[in-house]
Formats: sequence, structure tokens, C-alpha cells
Amino acid sequence: MKKTWVALAVAGMFAGAAHAQSSVTLYGILDVNYMWQELPTNVGTSAAPRIQQESVSAINGGHQAGNRWGLRGSEDLGGGMSAIFTLESGFDIDRGTLGQGGRLFGRQAWVGVQGGWGALVAGRLATFSSGTGSFDMFGRTDPFATGFGLASLGNTFISANALRVDNAIAYRTPKMGGFQGALGYTTRIDGAETAPNNTNVKAFISALTFETGPFWASVTYDAVDNIGNNPDQKHLQIGATYDIGQFRLHAGYADQSNIGALPSLQGGAGAFLNLPAGIAPFDATAYMGGVTWKLGAWQFMGSYQWFNAKGSSGRNPATGATVVFDPDYTVWGIGTTYSLSRRTNLYASYASRDADGTLSGNAFDAQQFAVGLLHRF
Repeated sequence: MKKTWVALAVAGMFAGAAHAQSSVTLYGILDVNYMWQELPTNVGTSAAPRIQQESVSAINGGHQAGNRWGLRGSEDLGGGMSAIFTLESGFDIDRGTLGQGGRLFGRQAWVGVQGGWGALVAGRLATFSSGTGSFDMFGRTDPFATGFGLASLGNTFISANALRVDNAIAYRTPKMGGFQGALGYTTRIDGAETAPNNTNVKAFISALTFETGPFWASVTYDAVDNIGNNPDQKHLQIGATYDIGQFRLHAGYADQSNIGALPSLQGGAGAFLNLPAGIAPFDATAYMGGVTWKLGAWQFMGSYQWFNAKGSSGRNPATGATVVFDPDYTVWGIGTTYSLSRRTNLYASYASRDADGTLSGNAFDAQQFAVGLLHRF
């Protein structure tokens, strides 16, 4: 009750009519850790690059889950309908700066209505495939819940790397006979719409889940309608889990076409690495197998991922040299959490990325170890 009154006071800074709502809740996650990483680093010059593995230690944040605070609320409209909203801000706890490119509510900002027929919302959304947000329908696939940096499923499943879309409208059905579906569309995936209409990168997002007894499965499909002569990006993700006592088995598959960027070298959610100059978008499949084991206050996680690219070639516009890009790599990770209370836990994780194809050597391999504390409020 105290939290609700505090939330109402905070909400008053954003809307003078906060008292008209049935409920407003303040919530958030605070995650801080010590992290050691070994990453590819250019120790030469831009004209004569020389890549080698270098390590760095840091006080970091948002490893198990991204740091955030938010407001969520609802108002009873009668007849089984409610008005609903969520405003969610991401930030770096180690520096006190805003995340998601400096957006105030970069993680989520949406409003809509819901009832027995489902929910219809509009605003900035994390997609159904993203592994995060109010309408996530895929994150359960990953033993690490698409967190834990380099161990996250988002390192090989492009949409599961905290994909978010601006200017979106989305509908999600209620659960019916174990099934639940969702559809969405964005008139511009990032930034404000401009005229003419064909200058805006649009996207279609969708998902379907099924659950019965110990079995759960999800299929998501995202299509980004790129402008000009750029081919459309299409991401199909399939995931499943099966519970056996204290164990949960995890498996996933992704078919991804016209990929325009790779997950970041540091394995951070929502961050991507641009392709080499002159390289056209490429296709790839990805696979994941994993397990979680709950033992009292402990939970243990592990997974293995494989990213298999079909490769692409092009010509460097600056040098004229032919460039071949075939980014095959594997990622494996292990981790554990220990619950100190219902809202607070300790955690530790280790993950390694090993490159093959044209990425082999020092250019993409990485290691990451972290120990930290997470608190929910």
C-alpha cells in the first residue's frame, strides 16, 4: 500500500489527473556487479589495425536484468474493460545515465485497453520476440531469460536481443485452450514518421504460444520492411521448454534472413555491431539447447548456442578490396542465482564466445565473468 501511494506521488509529476486512475504502481530493478571481460581490441591504428585479446575489469550494471524504473497502472472502465499503461525507463546504475540512447522511457511507453477479448495497446513496445517487456512471449525459451550478457540467447537470436519498436500498435489475445496469439505493426521502427510514407522503415511482429502441463512452446515472426533497394529482414524464432521435476529443458531455433547487424561484442542487450564496409545483409540459422535446475534458494542455468551464417561478400568502398563475411560462432554459458529474499538475489555467470569462418582468431572471440546483486522493488 505504501508503494502505491509513493507511486501516485511520482505519477503526479507526469499527469495532473493521476488521482482518476484506479491504481498506479511504481516498480523497478537495480542490478550491479563486478565484471571481468576479455575482448577483441585494436591495439594498432585505424590505418593499420592490429586486433588482439585484451581484458578489462569494471563495476557494471544490468547484467542479470537491465536496470529500470517504471510506472504501470489501470482504470476500471466497467463492463469488464480497463484502461492500462506502462512507462518504463532504463538507466546505467554505475554511471547514473539514461539507457536506450538517452530516451526518458526507452524500455517501454504505451497505453491501451484490455478486457476478456484481450489487450490492444499503442506506443513504444518491446516486441513479442524480444525476451523483455510487458508483451514478451519468447524469453522463457532461454535458461538465462535473455539476460546475463554474453550468455544471453540474444547473442544468436537477433530478435531476442531486446528488440523494440517505436510507433507501434499491438493486439494480444487472451489464453484459449492453452494457446495465446499476438499481432503488431509499426509505421516506423525507430524515430518519428516522415513524408513521403515510403521513407519509413516499417515492421510486422507476431507470436503464438502453447502450454499444456509441463510443455510450453512459442513461435515468433518479425518482418522489417526496409526502404529503397534494401531486402526485408525476416526473423522466425521457435522455442520450447519441458519441465521434469526441478529441471527445465530448453531448446530454440531461428531462421534469420537479410541480417544487417550482429549482437555487440560485449553481449549487451539491445546493442549491435555494424557489418564490415561493403558487406550486404546475410542469412543465418541459430540453435540453442539449455537447462535450468532449481534447488531450494539456488537456481543453476546453462546453455550452448550455435550461429551458422550462410555468408556474404562485397567490395570495400574505401579500398576497393573484396570482402568476404561468414560469421559462424558458438556461445556457451553457465550461471547461478541465490535468493536472499523474494525480491533480492545474488548471481554469478561465465560465458565464452568462439568464432569460426571469417571471424576466427582474435576478431570476435570473447569471455565474460560477473558476480553481482539484483534487487526488485
